[in-house]
Amino acid sequence: MNVDELQVSMKDVARFSIMRQHLSGTSPKYADDKSKILDVFKDIKYIQLDPTNVVERSHNLTLWSRIGKFHRQSLQDLIYRERRLVEFYAHSATISINGDLPLLRMGMQERRELILRTRPELKKHVKDIKRQIEVSGPLISSKLSELKTNVALGGWGHERKVNLLLDLMHRMGDIAICGRTPSNQKVWDNSENFFREPEFSNPVDRTEAEKQTFLNSLGALGIASRDQVVGHYIPMRISNAMETVRALLEESLIIPVKISIPDSSRAKTWYIRREDVSNLEKAGRAWKKKSTLLSPFDNLTIDRKRTMEIFNFDGRMELYVPKNKRKYGFYTMPFLYGERIVGRIDPLLDRKKKTLKVNAIHDEGNNFSNPEIKKKLLSSIDSLAEFLQADSVELPDHIERHN
Repeated sequence: MNVDELQVSMKDVARFSIMRQHLSGTSPKYADDKSKILDVFKDIKYIQLDPTNVVERSHNLTLWSRIGKFHRQSLQDLIYRERRLVEFYAHSATISINGDLPLLRMGMQERRELILRTRPELKKHVKDIKRQIEVSGPLISSKLSELKTNVALGGWGHERKVNLLLDLMHRMGDIAICGRTPSNQKVWDNSENFFREPEFSNPVDRTEAEKQTFLNSLGALGIASRDQVVGHYIPMRISNAMETVRALLEESLIIPVKISIPDSSRAKTWYIRREDVSNLEKAGRAWKKKSTLLSPFDNLTIDRKRTMEIFNFDGRMELYVPKNKRKYGFYTMPFLYGERIVGRIDPLLDRKKKTLKVNAIHDEGNNFSNPEIKKKLLSSIDSLAEFLQADSVELPDHIERHN
């Protein structure tokens, strides 16, 4: 379709973003978990990793929101055995699709050159770690911390310093996480042992790599501003985002989108990939509402400013807010209902009692007085409990179930 500019409403943006994130009811169905997982990663590109485990690790929650109950081992196999996904460092610790490995490697190589140029004393310690892995084979962090080094990194004690060095080497691409122990310890290997050519190679042209990085991030968001794209999924640094946008516009790979704003004479100018224009039109006809709880680190809401602009929802996390100053709770999960985020819950999994306890349910505008929305919320809580293998659900006293 030959269009130079689109005009849409923020509701259109919300629906298309949800569809691109596989959070509508229109995602393809597959018989096996691995196909479902790969189909999600093909479009959303990455899932953020975070160690917080109040109910479940965030990456598993992000997938559950999209495909429902799945075998966690299927995800492990795709990362560490089949290597179709990769645990690497993009803009943060992530699981990324393996097709982006050349971009990830380019970003890490540039980070490596910068760090070792400013901290040349680290070269010896990096070499020592890699030699130890080469001699002993893949090792967990605690075994590598037995290697005595005088690395000048922050932290308290030798083991902490070695762990910081391992994290830094991972960010630089010297070592890779080739597995996880049952207790979730990382298993480290030298990157050249874990990845194979051509996976390990870098794109030749950096300008083209920057454009591809921008297109990948925009494709995952659906419709977004330049700053939102650059802040979402950047496996490698984009040196000049304005120049990248200009080049993509000239090549007609992206087109501007004017977004009308109620009660305002202004319109926001965001962008969409040209290849997604037909999908946007289909979204209007094929929209199917879905309801689900979201991880606090979910791709849809991780950009708090964008979440407020599109959904009028304050998605800030209170993990690091003192308890007496929290408004919603330590680990709240937003509730997506169709194209709206209508509330959030404050859950906690009691693993000994195998009970999912919902400490609080926060309504964003009296939505849960609607019997249908309340029913969908309780159904999503029950689905989460099943995924967590909890035997029971404990709701706040004022919440009643009705058949």
